[in-house]
Amino acid sequence: MASDSLFPEAAFRRTDETPDAQFYQQPRFVTHIDEGAIAAVTQLYREYFPSNGTLLDLMSSWVSHLPPR
Repeated sequence: MASDSLFPEAAFRRTDETPDAQFYQQPRFVTHIDEGAIAAVTQLYREYFPSNGTLLDLMSSWVSHLPPR
């Protein structure tokens, strides 16, 4: 990292430094954003995507942010 960075090098370290191949052997069912953020994203989807449309969600996880309809 460049020495003129605005952030300390430690800011970019992972909490768990286990190698990726080992870390991802076990499924990790986590939610990465809180309920308020999920509601905001869902509302954004309601505004931008037609309720009767077809959508391919490539960024999905085990928790969908798409509206039920």
